[in-house]
Parts: sequence; C-alpha cells; structure tokens
Amino acid sequence: MMIEELQLYTARLEGLKHFYCDTLGMEVSSETDQGFNLQVGSTKIIFKQCETDHEPFYHVAWLIPTNRFKEAKQWAVSRVVLSREDDRDETYSANWDSHSVYFEDPAGNIIELIAHHRIQNESDHDFSTKDILQVCEIGLVTDDVMSTVNELQQIGLERWGEVSDTFAPVGDVHGLFIVVKKERTWFFSTQKAQIYPLEVSIRDVGRLRMG
Repeated sequence: MMIEELQLYTARLEGLKHFYCDTLGMEVSSETDQGFNLQVGSTKIIFKQCETDHEPFYHVAWLIPTNRFKEAKQWAVSRVVLSREDDRDETYSANWDSHSVYFEDPAGNIIELIAHHRIQNESDHDFSTKDILQVCEIGLVTDDVMSTVNELQQIGLERWGEVSDTFAPVGDVHGLFIVVKKERTWFFSTQKAQIYPLEVSIRDVGRLRMG
C-alpha cells in the first residue's frame, strides 16, 4: 500500500510550518493562507487550517533506510526531544522486524521514524532529511476497530499481522493504516486517540476521506 498523499488538519499552521521547514529542514513545496504542502520522500503531506475549536493531532510514521536507524535517531536527537516509554527512547518490534523512534511536533502529532528490516532499501551515504523515504503509516481512529477493518478489506486492503478489538494494522509493510479504538493511548505517548478528519490517496485504490 503506497500512500501518495495525506491531508491533515491543524490549529497551529504557522508553528508547524516553522517546525518542519526550519527545525527539521524539510521541503515546503507550496503554501497558502490556509495550508502548506510538505514533501516527505515520495509522499505529499498537506496541512490545512482547521475550522473548529478542536486541536487535531494524528499518528504518522516515516519510512527510513533499513541500515540507517542509528544515524536517523541521532539526526532526530539533534533537532527534537524523543518520546520515551518505560525509560526507553527507541523500540524494536520482533513481529515486524523494525526499529522505531518517536517525537511530537508543535501540534501534538506523533511522528515515528521506522526502519523495516524486511525491506531492502539500504542507503550508501550518511543519513539526511532526504533519506526520509515516504509516509508508511497513518493512524485511523474509530469507535469500532473490526468494522473499520472490514470496510478497508472491502476496498482491497488486507490485515497485516495480529489484530484485536483496539488495534489493527491494515495494508502492507510499505504502507499501513494503524486502526485503533478511540481513547486508546498511543504508543510512546500519553495522548489518547481521538477521531479527526483526514484524507489519504493510495496508489491503485484512490482517495479516501475519513473521520
């Protein structure tokens, strides 16, 4: 599942633009008074000004080269404060064979850098912002996890690994919806999952509007 475009909403547009452009050194490809486009490898993220009193936040994972996790972690440490859980600032998943670190942006979005060791995407140079390859996960919050999983299966997406009534990955190693039950605490965060609108364009599937 290749996530080609992701549209998210925020109440902190200027703060996010400054963070991603100046703090992380990423490319803002275009902007208006109501939003800006951020190029994350092969994926375009669109942040749009929300029109409500809420402050939306999301979970998003960025894929990095499998052999550059330690360098990517140091790149992050030099720019942000890493999130911690049980006194750890990184995690390894045996089920997924992946390493991850997490941090939050000024709007509370939970950003993950993940190296999937099942993917042969090694790089032969020092890690930089340009080595963030694509968005490979987006959190999808719902009142009914299994119902949402069934809806995603009907459009051709498959479960990936173990699922439960509160957590279900759907897609494949290249791109996943992380379907979680509302109020579930996000991994490496104290924030409880809430339902906010988002739009995502998936290669060979099309554009989906959720939330």
